Amino acid sequence: MTDKRKPGAPSVLIVSLRYIGDVLVTTPLALSLKTAYPDAAIDYLVFAGTDKAILKNPLVRKIITIPRKGKSIRILLSLFRRYDVAVAAYPSDRTVIAAACAGKRSIGLIYHSGKSWWKRIVLSSYCICDDRFHVVIAMLSLARKLGVPSIPRAVMGYDGDDVAFARGAISSDRYILMHPYSMKRCKYWPAELWGKLAALIHDQIGCTAVFTATPAPGDNAYLDEILSIAPRDTVTFPCDLNQFAAALKDCTAYVGIDTAATHIAAAIEAPTIALYGPSFTRYWAPWPNGCEELSPFAANKGMQRKGCVSIVQKEWDCVPCNKESCRISTRDRTECMEAITPEEVLQEIITRLKQR
Repeated sequence: MTDKRKPGAPSVLIVSLRYIGDVLVTTPLALSLKTAYPDAAIDYLVFAGTDKAILKNPLVRKIITIPRKGKSIRILLSLFRRYDVAVAAYPSDRTVIAAACAGKRSIGLIYHSGKSWWKRIVLSSYCICDDRFHVVIAMLSLARKLGVPSIPRAVMGYDGDDVAFARGAISSDRYILMHPYSMKRCKYWPAELWGKLAALIHDQIGCTAVFTATPAPGDNAYLDEILSIAPRDTVTFPCDLNQFAAALKDCTAYVGIDTAATHIAAAIEAPTIALYGPSFTRYWAPWPNGCEELSPFAANKGMQRKGCVSIVQKEWDCVPCNKESCRISTRDRTECMEAITPEEVLQEIITRLKQR
């Protein structure tokens, strides 16, 4: 790719070797850098597949991918000292090594532990990752370390083709978009409850329930189970992440669980109702764009609202445990997730609708 930067404009590589949601929450850092240096070239190094979070993002010049498993040494060597600044956006060993290799100057997040001693040496400078505060605040600490004013706003890209696709697939003017899938079983809400929520949405607020559809076989079976309970006019929406973002632009509200799609909904600034179980909301809740707080959802349990985001989580003594298995369950279920009722979720949707 031809480098079209103006003389003096920096080249920056953001390294985010994690999951899709982790890549998305680095975009406030990219926005802060691009705002301070409009002519800067901002590239990303991510795992293959997670680039979906930044495709069509107007802040990003180029995306470089490496396999999650297997050798990537040739790619890293090809990046050696290519960038003015390389940013390790997470404290993982692989992320730090990549940033230290690629940047003439490197900066990164590290944990405050003795095992991180070598990262303090290989990086030009670093910030301590403190999970008492939101992950977006960790990203913005890197901007401040670079002398750049921080902008607490996540950015998700889509284009006119995505908008046209979404409008062609969803004919309703008033719809609630829902994404019920996660890679982790502990974050699931039962299919029966999704189906009942779809019925309440139809009967009580006159909106169409729209469920995303994915190509994953397990997700297909789960969606079939939901649709067996939901009203007949429930819509399914097979889409990629950019088309999903475009559909969020026009939705009446969004309901989802602790997954990347919910972070995208918040980035689009759709009214976002997020169902949380064992996870720490203080660190990993959807980010309410424009918020200036260090941890907008520091309560870590119960009903929390900030900006466009509502967190629905049980106010139990054991919540949040941050565990993938529930220690109080006798049936191998995540009890705090299953205790959230469709009626509770509907009421929060109604509350959000009254605020619009």
